[in-house]
Amino acid sequence: MSLKVNLRLLEKESIQLDGDVPASELAPDFQDELMRLAHPVEYELTVERQSEAVLVTGSLRTHVECECSRCLKGFLLPVQVDDFSLLAPLEGEEAIPVDGDFADLTPAVREDILLALPTNPLCGPDCRGLKPKGQARELQVREQAEPNTAWSALDNLKL
Repeated sequence: MSLKVNLRLLEKESIQLDGDVPASELAPDFQDELMRLAHPVEYELTVERQSEAVLVTGSLRTHVECECSRCLKGFLLPVQVDDFSLLAPLEGEEAIPVDGDFADLTPAVREDILLALPTNPLCGPDCRGLKPKGQARELQVREQAEPNTAWSALDNLKL
């Protein structure tokens, strides 16, 4: 269900919109290696008609399934836009999509949710990344995998 508002109803009074939009509808082409939009975006919006524009204010909330960019641990990141505000023109180059009497607010909500996402999600501010033990074990495995050569005895020689 896309987020549409009837412009004829807005001529009389402002409208309160409460509900949610499935993530698959909001951003169907969103692709990121570390983040996945799997939860619906909840909205609480007030929509008012200005002379040649629509003023939308309110809040947006969702959860994003992430992998930490340092340690690759999975976690759920709450994303909240408390001060969502949009003055969308109904005509011109930057106009919101209008189909008959209905204006579609979905692109504006999509843009603000995507802008609220972190570029590098972290499971916590103090995440140190992969543990050194794992890295040390990888080095040992690599050293053991290397074949012994005539030069290995000289490599171990300390002068």
